[in-house]
Amino acid sequence: MSKTFYKALGKVETWPNITGATPGGITYDDVLLVPQPDTKVKSRRLPDVSVKLGPYTLTKPIISAPMDTITGERMIRRLDQLGAIGVLPRDKEEKVLDICRRLSQEKVACIYSVGLRGGLELAKKLKKAGAKVILVDVAHGGMEQVVETASSIAKKLKLTVITGNIVSYTQAKLYLKNGLKIARVGVGPGGLCTTRMVAGSGYPQLAAVWETAESGITVIADGGIKKPGDMAKALAAGASLVMIGSMFAGTEETPGDVVHGKKRARGQASAGYMKDNNIELGEFRAAEGKDVMVDAKGSVEYIVNELIGGLRSAMTYAGAKDLAEFRVKAQFVLVSHSTRLENDAHINGK
Repeated sequence: MSKTFYKALGKVETWPNITGATPGGITYDDVLLVPQPDTKVKSRRLPDVSVKLGPYTLTKPIISAPMDTITGERMIRRLDQLGAIGVLPRDKEEKVLDICRRLSQEKVACIYSVGLRGGLELAKKLKKAGAKVILVDVAHGGMEQVVETASSIAKKLKLTVITGNIVSYTQAKLYLKNGLKIARVGVGPGGLCTTRMVAGSGYPQLAAVWETAESGITVIADGGIKKPGDMAKALAAGASLVMIGSMFAGTEETPGDVVHGKKRARGQASAGYMKDNNIELGEFRAAEGKDVMVDAKGSVEYIVNELIGGLRSAMTYAGAKDLAEFRVKAQFVLVSHSTRLENDAHINGK
């Protein structure tokens, strides 16, 4: 992971000992990646962006989010063809097992979600159906039950287990202590998430990546990716993969019908999702997600290509031949509000 911050005139600082910002308060728009001198990577075609995830080798470090309006069987199949991977959301047990059997028989890579209640039992059935990677899908990964459930699945079933969501070094260390090696990182930065507004809880996303990656755990940066440059920054800061949700919304491969040129997109903590899944809202549970209609667009392939094209360009600017070298060579710089305005194209033509 790169922790290097460029100051000026060749001088650098190392996160978290940086001046000009609170180290725990940094997110994607607060930094840029500094182009490096004397780089040797001559083409965007040369960087290797592949990554290992348990038994799978992905040619693109992208995972789709376990959201019922983002990832279904069609999305999983297309991402597998593209060299990425999808997470099947929690659903009725037989439906999930049927999909698992089909995908496993056809050797389509997929991650399968389980919850806390009955998680170990469902993971056993999924393993029998061919699953190799399990996600314990819980919003607050700091709960004791999450660690217990995930540890049981990993130890008893010898499956690759992804756990989360967490945001801090101490949480990541607790996971490692309990044999959990892959963490889903991020609370509240998602495009359809309102947790920070409703619960007042969360952590700036890029700082969360640095925090957790510092522990040595494998990080999946989940949420806050609005443009390709954000993905590059997350991977430079120590994430091994990024999880994409709202950027994929509206693509052909997402579940649901097109109505008047739009498709539905919603967070798994939205009121609409809870109503459809008989989860009662009230004194003990508030909705923490949005439910919207977004413009229908083309294949998810175009979004994946845009993300990977941006990453390859970032690696070329850093002079990195692969992601491991990118995490060493990348340098960050803190930016001002004026710089954030300058970042975007600012000439409007007709």
